[in-house]
This record gives sequence, structure tokens and C-alpha cells, in this order.
Amino acid sequence: MSSALAHVAWEPCFAEARHDRELEARARRRMGLPNPAVRYFAAAPWVAHLAIDVHPEQGLLIHLDLHTADLIGLIVSQENSCRFCFAAVRAVLWFQGMDRQRVLRVEQEIARTDLPAAVRAALDYARAQSRSGPSGAHEAWAALRATGVSAAEAREIAFTVAVTDCSNRLHTALAIPPVPFERTPESLLMRLLRPLFERLTATRRRRGAPMVASPGSPELPYAQLIAAFGGSPIAPVLAQTMDEMWASTHLSRRCKLLMFGVVARGLPCEVCEIEVGRALRATGLDGAAVTRLLTHLDGPELEANERLLMSYARETLWYQPAVLQRHTRALRERLSTEQLVEAVGVTALANGVCRMAAVVMEEPA
Repeated sequence: MSSALAHVAWEPCFAEARHDRELEARARRRMGLPNPAVRYFAAAPWVAHLAIDVHPEQGLLIHLDLHTADLIGLIVSQENSCRFCFAAVRAVLWFQGMDRQRVLRVEQEIARTDLPAAVRAALDYARAQSRSGPSGAHEAWAALRATGVSAAEAREIAFTVAVTDCSNRLHTALAIPPVPFERTPESLLMRLLRPLFERLTATRRRRGAPMVASPGSPELPYAQLIAAFGGSPIAPVLAQTMDEMWASTHLSRRCKLLMFGVVARGLPCEVCEIEVGRALRATGLDGAAVTRLLTHLDGPELEANERLLMSYARETLWYQPAVLQRHTRALRERLSTEQLVEAVGVTALANGVCRMAAVVMEEPA
């Protein structure tokens, strides 16, 4: 089944694969299928948890139609040229019982002009956010809300776009091999096992239900973003992901804040930059130093890894897959495997969260 992204240049995978039975079992429980990418994230468990647990279709959406969420996943992955994620979404649709021709029609559906106004507006927002960031997405967000989409559903759309933007960078940066998913419908073994996979994926694909949010750490950024999803199953998952990321020690908390700051300024997302700047000042940097460091990505206050990873974070904003993969591979000479995987996870999460926060946190109460 030919993919619309088959022409995208993709480097050979260079990431170290580590088999972790606990993580692989967690992926099977959550997703119903083995996740071959998990082994590449195992060096930083919170990054593996991010890849396993944060999937909109797994009970995180209450208002947004799951088919629209699928279309969002396709269009964002296409905008970001992520062969892995694009092929993975198509393979899951095939596992769910669609024949190959229907999967191709779903791929073509994202270009249709006769979709319902709200669906078209959601796809326009997804494309604008991924293509140009918050500066181009605010107009699309206003158009989306003007179609009558509720604030709660709009937040779920922003979350779905952000998760896909994050996943695209996570899998692209480490050059996770896309070919197995691209060839899934042509594989004799996969065709034989398809009825089993269809049952397994169907049991994991479900709508969510309201629940009590777990507040994020108030002294760190994005507690306001988590609070905006109060009552949604997104809130506790987002809170746990952020808390695990900040708690991990492969990179310092200040280094992660600086990487988030670079992404926030580069997009730009003003509300994010304010929150990250506040947290950076709490580490001992004064306001002038924060502004200078985020502007020039250099300064006497920086440690070697901070300087290296701030520059890398800027590269992840807008990228060509093969170029980003080569730059990520070059980090292996300077970082441990654990630090490398964590750095990729931080930049991926920062890109998703900052894009989401730019519209959700600016939405009138």
C-alpha cells in the first residue's frame, strides 16, 4: 500500500534498542499490540511512557469524534513528514478492519472540501498549527470556534494536534524504522493475524469519561494548562507525563527549562515563555540573563550540555527529517544514551505542549 510519504528521505536507525519486558508488557496492555518503538525509548522510561500512554483514542477524548482524531493524526504527520507516525495511523486503521482501498480513501479524505464545517475547521487548525505554529494557528483557532465547536471539544482538538506533533518529533528524531508499518498490509503474516489484531485494537479504542484531575506541581510551568483540562481524562495523563519528565535526572531540570524556553520563544508562545521564564528565575538566573540566553543560546552561565541542547531544541521547531536525524545522531558523541533519549523526549514534548498551551491557555475562561 503506497504511502504519501514514501518519498521522504529517512536515515537508517541509529538509536540503541533495549529490550525491557516491563515496558513492552505495558505497551501491549495499553495498545493491544506490541509497540516496536518502545525499545528505542527504554533508556529514559518517562519517554517510553509518553509513547505508550498518551494516545487520544485510548479513552482520553470525551467530545471529539474518534474518526476526526484519526484524520488529525494523518494530516499532522503529513505536515511534519513523519513516515513512522503516518504509516502507524494507516496500519491501525487497517487493523481495525478497513480494506486497503478504504484506508487510501481516508488518506485522501483530508483533502476533501465537502467535509462538515467543524471537521474541516479542525483539520485547518491542525495544519496551521503544525505548519506555522501559534502565530498562524490563532486565526484557524478562531475559525474553529466560530463553527460552534465547544470549548471542551476545541481543547481536545488542540490536545490531539499537540500529541501528534510530539509523537512525530519523537519518532523522527531517532529515525525509528517506518518500513514495517508501511508494509503491514502486504505482509502475509500480518494478513493472517489481522482478525486477532482487529479484536485487540477494538478493545483499546474507546471514548473517555469525566474524572477528577491530578494537579501538576505548582512550582513548575504548565499547571495552568493541566487545570484547563480539569474534569477530562487528559488532565491526569498530562500531569503525570510532565511530572515524570521534570523528575527524571538524566538531564538537569534547568537544562530542560532552557530547552522549553527555546521552543516557547521560537514558535513563539508568549504565555509559555512567561511561565518558563518564571521557573528559570527560580533556579537563580535573573530576568536579563534568561532573556539573553533564550535569544542568543549562549552565555557564561551555561554548562556544555545546556548550550548544546538549546541549539538542538531550536532545530526541532521546523525540520527536514533526514537533517534532524543526522543532527540527533551527532549528539551521541557528546551525550550518554540516557541523555540522548531524554533530550529527544524533552524537545518533542516541548513542541507539543507549547503549541497546545498557546491556544488553550489564551482561551477566555
